[in-house]
Amino acid sequence: MNVMHITLTGAVLNCLLGGVKIALGILAGSRALVADGFHSLSDLITDGAVLLGLHAASRPPDDNHAFGHGRYETVSALFVGVLLAGAGVGIGWDAVQSALGSLAGDAPPPPRLYAAGAAFVSILVKEGLYQVTRRAGIASGSPAVAANAWHHRSDALSSLAAFAGIVAAALLGPSWRIMDSLAAALVAVLIIGVGIKTSVLAIREMTDVALPGEECQRILEDVAAVPGVSDPHNLKTRKLGTTVAVEVHFRVDGSITVDAGHLIATAVEARIKDRFGEDTRVITHVEPWKPLPSG
Repeated sequence: MNVMHITLTGAVLNCLLGGVKIALGILAGSRALVADGFHSLSDLITDGAVLLGLHAASRPPDDNHAFGHGRYETVSALFVGVLLAGAGVGIGWDAVQSALGSLAGDAPPPPRLYAAGAAFVSILVKEGLYQVTRRAGIASGSPAVAANAWHHRSDALSSLAAFAGIVAAALLGPSWRIMDSLAAALVAVLIIGVGIKTSVLAIREMTDVALPGEECQRILEDVAAVPGVSDPHNLKTRKLGTTVAVEVHFRVDGSITVDAGHLIATAVEARIKDRFGEDTRVITHVEPWKPLPSG
């Protein structure tokens, strides 16, 4: 199953889960389950953003996008990250308000226990979606899909908080009902953290931050290993969604023919693509030099 199918499956499950949790939450008198249901429905927005980003990024290069459309995925990842952080702030604010109400003696009536069953099913489904989507994001190198995986995880954590709160409120009495709010506040902090991390990574990519230092060192080593190449330098790298762009200068013997220099440059390009994939954008700059005479 490819990333498009996985994301579409997640969207359908989010719609079903959201509707069921809201309906059962109203019937069972569980605010936590109703809020959790709306959280699931909010995932539909990010699913849609990821699907649009994947579709746009899959288009081939054109006159206006010579390096392809990979940045659309980065924009999609940024959108998902901002929504994650916003969802965390909303959940946290609601949790704080509920906790203050409980401390003031305004505890709501206990929910019916069957609401916990719906939250438990949601935990299993959303954690499963997280695992599948995360693996697909890593395999495809898509930052948007990886970010969406964390949105599934955030919903699983939200359902976990709802489950704990419903069980505590239903079985342990009014004095324990604040645990629902405290658990929700903890989940909110985790969600905000993931949202901020996802957004920062997307912003770094949009501002053309270079690949990590160890990756750059490996590229220079790969280039230097090509026969006929010496002194690889002036390396420039950046991410373009799921692809990588690399520019590198190196020296060759100035006495060889243009054809021979071109073959060496082609071998350098092939070596870099072996590491990052055929879609890698590689620019090479050949500089002639005269080797010192031996002896």
